Amino acid sequence: MAQRGTGTHADERAEAREEELARRWPWLLPLAAGIFLGAAAVEVMPDALDLAGPRAWSWALFGLALFVAVRAGLDYVGQRGLPWVATLGIWLHSFLEGAVTATSYGVSLLVGLLVSVGLILHLIPEVGAVIALLTAAGLSLRQAIIRNGITWALIVVGFLTVYLFLPNLSAEVLGAALALGAGGFLYLAYLSFRERQWPLAPSLLMVALGTLVIGAMRLVA
Repeated sequence: MAQRGTGTHADERAEAREEELARRWPWLLPLAAGIFLGAAAVEVMPDALDLAGPRAWSWALFGLALFVAVRAGLDYVGQRGLPWVATLGIWLHSFLEGAVTATSYGVSLLVGLLVSVGLILHLIPEVGAVIALLTAAGLSLRQAIIRNGITWALIVVGFLTVYLFLPNLSAEVLGAALALGAGGFLYLAYLSFRERQWPLAPSLLMVALGTLVIGAMRLVA
């Protein structure tokens, strides 16, 4: 009985945080949806297609289905699936971005440094979008920031894994992994948009703005 009571109180606190976020910043989740959409369509999939070819589309669909299944499975066993799906999505993406950056140093030091700078610029809005989605899903701001701190550490882990142990990792494998992560980001875009409280028209404008932000960073970096 005590465990059920504790779970009920936790759910109530989570719902209260969701309502507060929706009331204070109703534009935040549509903007996050646009950032996730832009990250998948403008940033990740073009690289995945360059590396893996048309097969990348199949991996993206598989990634989308995988994240849907993970969310459904966690919800079924009584866990809050949304926070963990969002967390796993950004963690996978960050690890793979670190791996891609490691391969760029094999071209030259200058190329590697430029890619590293671009990686940081791209991740800033994406990490912000994950924090918004995590807090909307009921996590506290402190919990969301801790999870995103791990995000930055996983970039280093991905970089070192490929640079030290997998220097000859094939482009096709890396592209397939990127496409799988892009499918996860598409699902996060859907979840962010579904959780919104704003009317449709201004929400779509914020989605467009978020996508344009990622597109602009892609051009600059």
